[in-house]
Amino acid sequence: MSAGSPSFVRALWVGRVLHGSALLLAPVGDPLGDRGARVFARVLGARQLLQAAVVRPGSARGQVLAGAAVDGAHAASMVLLALVDPRRRALAGANALAASAFALGGLCEAERG
Repeated sequence: MSAGSPSFVRALWVGRVLHGSALLLAPVGDPLGDRGARVFARVLGARQLLQAAVVRPGSARGQVLAGAAVDGAHAASMVLLALVDPRRRALAGANALAASAFALGGLCEAERG
């Protein structure tokens, strides 16, 4: 499955839907048990699902690039959070990795189109 192939694009989209659904329905992983972190995870999950609804396989290149930019901005914000809040470093780092993967996948998809 190469980047830019229909199966890669679909896998990326399905991954976003599953990730967003998990965050929205069952936000886990906050070691501090913080209600605010669970609310944040649900908001992030809703954003992922909205993005999946807007940027689907076969979307215009501009839409795909905009989605990649949103993912890149999210990754950058999570890196910043990891730097300034040691208590949230692991959770923010995991979010940064996921957002970076979605951004990179979007860039690969846009390059194909």
